[in-house]
Amino acid sequence: MIAVGIDGGGSKTEFCLYDGRIIRSILIEEPSNYHLVGIEKVKEVISRGIKKVSEGYTFDVVGAGLSGVDREADKKQIERIFKEIGIKNFFIQNDGIAALWGATGGTGILLIAGTGSIVVSRNEDGEINRAGGWGYAFDEYCGGYWFVTQAIKHLLDYRDRGIYIPFGEELTRFFGFERVEDLIYLYYSGNFDKSRISSAVSIVFQAAERGEELPLLILKEGLENVMRMIGIVKKRGRFREDFTFSYTGGLFKSEYFLKRFKRVFEVYFPKAIFLSPQNSPAVGSAIMAIYEMERRK
Repeated sequence: MIAVGIDGGGSKTEFCLYDGRIIRSILIEEPSNYHLVGIEKVKEVISRGIKKVSEGYTFDVVGAGLSGVDREADKKQIERIFKEIGIKNFFIQNDGIAALWGATGGTGILLIAGTGSIVVSRNEDGEINRAGGWGYAFDEYCGGYWFVTQAIKHLLDYRDRGIYIPFGEELTRFFGFERVEDLIYLYYSGNFDKSRISSAVSIVFQAAERGEELPLLILKEGLENVMRMIGIVKKRGRFREDFTFSYTGGLFKSEYFLKRFKRVFEVYFPKAIFLSPQNSPAVGSAIMAIYEMERRK
């Protein structure tokens, strides 16, 4: 069986053609979150990507993991796209569940930690649960935006109290400012960009790795809270103590963060299987689609 897998986010959309191995993959540097760009733009990107990745092949099914697809109403919008472009067999989930399929093969718990964070799970009965992922205005623990914003809040508080924090100057220079207090303009000017704020998370991690107290405390808080989220999803999904866990997202590109995360995880969940991601979310979407098609038979 040949499947097209789609991983669609807020800035890019990846497609793969898969039959147990990756036949072809392409990346379109355009978003496919219909809340951001509208349904017609998403339709155009998906149609173009499917045509390009499947050229010369006949496929059986399409699996799509798309950001912004969280409710049944969202799924119906995307279903309409596939029907209009003539796709008969398709399965739709949000991008977190597609990432879970790619990372673990479809069963287990996954943390996505990038600009924001979310914990998602799928148990052996196919039941899906989540914790977090409510957006930058709320506490998305272990997301880059959360780490940097917590650092800035503390730096401004320490500034008012006349306490000097070494990595404050480094963080200030990263954003092109001269004074710590200028960091508020990241939030209150007309150029608010959560991704830009999140990009400074490497400064927080580097300072923690050097042993600076404030970033270490922030890292500890983020890790402890995300372990609580994992525990909540574990309980909701009725997972055993030896559940499979995996991870994805930009923060895990930091070897220091991954090492610290794994160390804390093993304290909280000593019997769990800590699995490096096995496949990309696009491949995960294809695996999901093949599984669902075979289940229909």
